[in-house]
Order: sequence, then structure tokens, then C-alpha cells
Amino acid sequence: MNYSDALAYLNGLQRFGIRLGLENILRLVEAFGHPEAAFRSVHVAGTNGKGSTAAFTNGILRAAGFRVGLYTSPHLLDFRERILVNGHPIAEGELAALTTEVAGVIDRLFASSPLSSPTFFEAATASALLHFARAGVDWGVIEVGLGGRSDATNILQAEVSVITNIGLEHQEHLGDTLESIAAEKAGIVREGGSVVSAAEGAALEAVARIVREKGARLIRVQDEYRVRYLGRSERGETFRLVGRLREYDSLQIPLLGRHQIVNATTAVAAAELLEEQGFAVGEFPIRQGLASAYWPGRLQLISARPRILVDGAHNPAAIQALRSFLEEERLSGCLLVFGVLKDKAWEQMLKTLASLTSTVILTRPESDRGAEPGTLADVAAQYFAQVRIAETMAEALAAARILAAPEDTILVTGSLYTAAAALRALGFTSIF
Repeated sequence: MNYSDALAYLNGLQRFGIRLGLENILRLVEAFGHPEAAFRSVHVAGTNGKGSTAAFTNGILRAAGFRVGLYTSPHLLDFRERILVNGHPIAEGELAALTTEVAGVIDRLFASSPLSSPTFFEAATASALLHFARAGVDWGVIEVGLGGRSDATNILQAEVSVITNIGLEHQEHLGDTLESIAAEKAGIVREGGSVVSAAEGAALEAVARIVREKGARLIRVQDEYRVRYLGRSERGETFRLVGRLREYDSLQIPLLGRHQIVNATTAVAAAELLEEQGFAVGEFPIRQGLASAYWPGRLQLISARPRILVDGAHNPAAIQALRSFLEEERLSGCLLVFGVLKDKAWEQMLKTLASLTSTVILTRPESDRGAEPGTLADVAAQYFAQVRIAETMAEALAAARILAAPEDTILVTGSLYTAAAALRALGFTSIF
């Protein structure tokens, strides 16, 4: 296979949809000699913020001098973004060779039962683990795809398990209550392991119950870490943190929004746990790692006049955090470009954003699961005085620029797939 063939093969596996369970991934990694055992790992689950927390953790471990693999999903512009080693995406040729190997094993193991073939995510996960093992990483920072307990990444024996926060999502797979979803996400907790969580309320108690059952140790971020907000600039957020091991007088992160401070604090808690376990981390790598973290598509400022902000918020909790940020900014004017997946709580998301603007331009995200703009329009009209439909993101941004004054803000949100479409329309071909 060449690179294009590899992408075509992986994307072809999407026809098998989402299939939770560890049977397929265990068969794959066993065939490759268990590459996940070749490195230590930090395993990150949660509803929102798990990608940012993984990026902060990756930055800290790299600043401490470790060779680090980072596995996240979905990607924005290029599949290779999912599989990084020391900040560099897997090369096209390496991905092609890995995919050829993985495809060969799939053909051999599943020839008698092709309908039970591994899914896109299972094949991608096997490829990432194999790449990290062969690249000789010291650490893998691995983001859960969906849930936790039955997610393909849950074959790891992680040194630290991280659960960022918990909200209602993927109820068809994870359950209808916060408690049931929390129990699924807490499935990444290891017997006798160490766990960091920024969850709250009933969800946190569900996590705590499972931690107790497994004889693990739980660090509750909201209880054991004290944050004092120091301010914001175009370069990000600054805050003071009192941790369990030391005080950090002034920490800087390049990501915007107070919710990112929670994610950064969660990463610090994970790093301090590793330090307690004897791994050489320390204050300077924590400072440098947070300051150097890179995670595009999350309150990403693209231009200044008008200001264009691209954010991948894709559920009500993330949209609420986005609204809080924009309310703090006291915008002179805002226009919303919105695209969403059809299985999301998009009416609640639109309703939450309606206090920011009277104008919404509805468009379609880059996904087969994208909601048709026309389907959203009648509901959107209940909350916005002006509702427009644009068939493509390029058309949506062009319309927004016509409507916007130089001092206004054009906000593009609703899905990471919408964020990706915006970046492409704005001329980005890579996030690196």
C-alpha cells in the first residue's frame, strides 16, 4: 500500500461502525507481540477536555526529557495528527507500511468471519501502539475513543488513569445517566492503580466507588488543587496553582478559556502522581510543558479584524464553557457559524449560544453524520432573529465576513468536524 491506499483501507473499515469490546484489539496486539507493553502510559478518558489534558500531559513528559507518543482522535486535517512521537506526526510511508501489516493480520485472523472485522478505530489503535513501540517511546499518552471500559485503548496497564469530567454523551452506548456514563469511563481504572479526576457531583461519586472497589487511589482535582486566576492575554491564560507537591506561583498555558485551566491542572495532578511514583518530572518540566502545549481547533484565533474564532465544542457542556469565555470577553458583536452532528443535543447547544448573537449561519460539518442545515433552521429560528443556510463552510464564512463589522467576532463551532471544515476553508492544509 501507498499512503493513499492506507487511508482508503482505514476509511473503508468505517463501514463496521462503532463496536465496543476488547476482543478484536486483543487479537490484534497479541499477533504483534503486545506492543502496548513496550512503554509506560497515561490513559485519558472524559467527556470534554480529554484531548487538551492529553496535550498538556504530553508537553510535560516531553519537557522532562522523555520520548513520548501521543494518540488522540478525531483528527482535524490529516489522519497522521492522531499518532505523534515527540510532536511529529507519523510519516506517510510509515503509516502506509503499518497499515499494510495490520491489514494482513486482519485478513488472516478474520478471514472466516469478515463481518466481525476490526473497526476503523481498532485498526488505528493497533497501528498507533505498534508505531510507538517501534519508535522506542518511553511514554504513551493515550486518549480514549469512546467511554472507557470497552474502548479499544483499554488494554493498557497505565501508570496513571485520568478522567477529566463527565457529562451526558453517547447514551446509546454508555447509558442514560451520569452515573452509568461515569461507570463506563471509570472502566479504565486499574486494580491498585492511581487515578486523577476533575469530575464533580454524582459522576465523581460513581468514579470514587469504582476506585474503591479496585483498591486504587483517587486524586480529586477540584478538592486537592487550589487555583487563583491571574489573567488572560491573546497568548493564553495565567494562573497560580497550589498543588499537592508544591506551589506554582505563575503558570501559563497557550490555550484560551478558564476551562483549559482545569484541564491543565488535571495534567499537573497526573504529573505529580508520576513524580510520587519515582519518575523524574519536577517543577520546570511542568511549567515548560504547560506553556508549550499545542492543541488547535479549540478557541483558536485565526484573524483579528474581524476576529475569527474556531472552536470544536460539540456538546452542551463544551458550548457552555465556550459561552462563558465569550461573555468574559464582552464582545462588541458576534456572528455564529454553526455545524453539528445529527446525534448531538444541537437544540440545547443553539439555545445556549443565542444570548451571544442574533445571527446564525447554519452549515454542514465534514462528516457523514453531519446534520442537514435545513433540518436545524426551523428550530434555530426560535432563538435567532436572523437564520441563514450555507451549503459549504466557504460560503458560510464568506457570508459572515459580509455581515461582520471589523470589530466583530465570527465564531465557528458545533463540532470538531466543523472546526476542520473552517480551517480548510481558511487555507490551512496542516496543523503543524
